[in-house]
Formats: sequence, C-alpha cells, structure tokens
Amino acid sequence: MISLRQLLVRFSLCLALGLTLANCGGVPYYESLDYYHHNSEGIYHPVQKGQTLYSIAKAYGLSAKELQEINGIQDPSELDVGHHLWIPNADRVVYVAPTVPGVAKHSLPKKKKFVAKGKGVAKKKKMAAKRRLLWPVRGGVLTSRFGTRNGKNHHGIDIGARRGTPIRAANEGKVEFSGWGPTGYGLMIIIKHPGNLTTVYAHNSRNLVKKGSKVKRGQMIARVGKTGRATGPHVHFEVRNDTHPKNPLLYLKR
Repeated sequence: MISLRQLLVRFSLCLALGLTLANCGGVPYYESLDYYHHNSEGIYHPVQKGQTLYSIAKAYGLSAKELQEINGIQDPSELDVGHHLWIPNADRVVYVAPTVPGVAKHSLPKKKKFVAKGKGVAKKKKMAAKRRLLWPVRGGVLTSRFGTRNGKNHHGIDIGARRGTPIRAANEGKVEFSGWGPTGYGLMIIIKHPGNLTTVYAHNSRNLVKKGSKVKRGQMIARVGKTGRATGPHVHFEVRNDTHPKNPLLYLKR
C-alpha cells in the first residue's frame, strides 16, 4: 500500500515535470510575433468586409504567404472582419478593394459612381504616364523599400545585384552629376529627365558617363558596386520631382 508520504512525493514530481515541459518550448509563438511587431517598422491594417489575405498582401506589395506567416494565420479563409493584420515597413493604411463576389459591387466608395467618364480616362492616363521609367538593373532583387527605415527616411529603393552588373538610365536625359556623392552614397550619378524628374543611382563601383553627357533610355551608365555606406553590392535608386523624393515604385515600368 502507498503511504501518504509517497503520494505527496509523486505529486510534487509530476507538478515539477509539468512546469518544465510547459516552458521547454522557448518563447510562445504569439509572444514572438508581439516582439517582432514592436521591434520593426509598420502599421496594423483593419480587415474590412470583402477583403482577403491575398488582396491585402497585394495592396502592400507583399506575398500572401509572407503576410500569413508574419501574422501567424493558420487558415487564410477564416480571416475575420475587424481583425488587425501587421504590415511590416508600411507607413499608412491603404485602401484595399473588396474582392469577394457579391461584396465588391456595394463596397466601393460612392464617389466612384459619379466620376465623369472623361475624368476617369484622364486619371488612368496620368497613372500610366507615371509608370514610364525603366528599372535601372535587370534581374535585380528589391532589398529595401521607400519610406522610413530604422527610424530614418529612406529616400529611394535598394536593388541588390552582383558587383559589376550594368546600371542603365531609367529614361533619356542629361547627366547633372557623376562622381563621389554625399556621405554614404559613394560613387553616384544624377540624371535630369523631361518633366522635372530626376533620378539618382548610388553605391556604383564605376561610373561610365560624365557630367553634361546626354544619355538615352536604357543606356548603360554605371556598374553595380558597394562604395560608400553599403553592406553589399546594390544600387540605391531615387526618383525626385523638383527635388522632392518620390516612391520610385510609382514611376517604374512593371
């Protein structure tokens, strides 16, 4: 027969084992997500009726899989209205058009119904005109976006590529600067384009055009490097309108 003392000993051992197993898994998944959210730049997007994980991810330039993993979503089809999704590296909540059948028709802003046909066409042409620039590097990888990065303004985008990869002019124009740029930029080129647009290409390993040169659209002007403040070979690409930095992704040809 088991004595009372033996029962107490066994109970203590079981309790200690249970507490050990409960903590052996490290930081719980939801706590690791919370840590990630508070230690990176981004915003929370409130899910609206008719929106899907795919449509929200596309609106912010992310993949559905990436957004699903960041937010710890097991089943994307069970995304509830009012749920807040963490969007890394975003600085504002953007409008996401409803895509679920039967919802999109009634969920668009009312003002859309009263837009004149001529104005709608003009707006589309304006947007199409914005996306007229060529990507400066072919086959590169977008490694950093426009906006706030590590608490500082990042006035362009970074495109990673192998050292020596050709850098091409995004559009025709005149070379305003070719040489060693401000602190951190390394070797850089500035090209003035028609329509008050200016493009910047920085961290080059070698510049192939001089100040005052006229360049054609797609012409090779430099080679990818990591001069200046750079952790690896890439081109820092900026688009400016009357010296004001703009998001290059709004101007680049898809």
